[in-house]
Amino acid sequence: MLKKIESADGTKIAYDVAGSGPALMLLHGAGKTRQDWHRIGYVDGLSDRFTVIAVDIRGSGDSDFLTEINDFNIEKVTGDLLLIADACEVQYFALWGYSFGGNIARYLGAWTDRVSAAAIIGVPFGPAVDEAFDRYIDEFMIKYGHLADAYRSGSQTEAQRKSNIKGRIPVWTACFQAMRGWPSISAREMRCPTMLLVGTKNSNVIRYVDEHRADLEEAGVQLKIIDGLNHQQEFSQITKVLPPVREFLAKYAR
Repeated sequence: MLKKIESADGTKIAYDVAGSGPALMLLHGAGKTRQDWHRIGYVDGLSDRFTVIAVDIRGSGDSDFLTEINDFNIEKVTGDLLLIADACEVQYFALWGYSFGGNIARYLGAWTDRVSAAAIIGVPFGPAVDEAFDRYIDEFMIKYGHLADAYRSGSQTEAQRKSNIKGRIPVWTACFQAMRGWPSISAREMRCPTMLLVGTKNSNVIRYVDEHRADLEEAGVQLKIIDGLNHQQEFSQITKVLPPVREFLAKYAR
């Protein structure tokens, strides 16, 4: 059932809860929503073991539509998730974040002792925006920035506004720019047991792993590399991804 909390800045954040057991919060990727965790089968595959809290990150899904860079301050984003945990009456919770959601999970895992374990899928440690992502943001802004500006100024037809809303273009132009200001997070800063899962065809993160393997080992990060998966498949290929992550979370979630 859809639930909502009101954040400190008045934003309504949507989530739903299923199952029983230790709390596990699911954070979706950019362009996805909490419903994708249901659609692919993750919620069903976890709810027998965990109290699964699937979240629409601010600006996404059934959460409020946000268009300003300041709306995506990382302290606001993480604050939303702590308020959801409070609403669910759980002191401790595990995190499973894919892509954009994995990026966010790093901050909660480093900033609060309330996270019992964190599974980070398909993103490296370090800056929130690495060189490859920075180039993608530049390309995204060239392609869509003018549409977001027109939406905010109100100089669009109703059909154009609806298209903008459907594509969440103003949301992502604002969010991606905000992410450039999010601080860097190292593996050593994580306060909880942490898994980093990556497919061999996710070349950017595989390169990071190759260059920082010693740092990851020293920080105690459990590395899981799955052969043949690209970044999209790190989410879509549930039969390969769910078993190792579920095993990791079952060991440490409380």
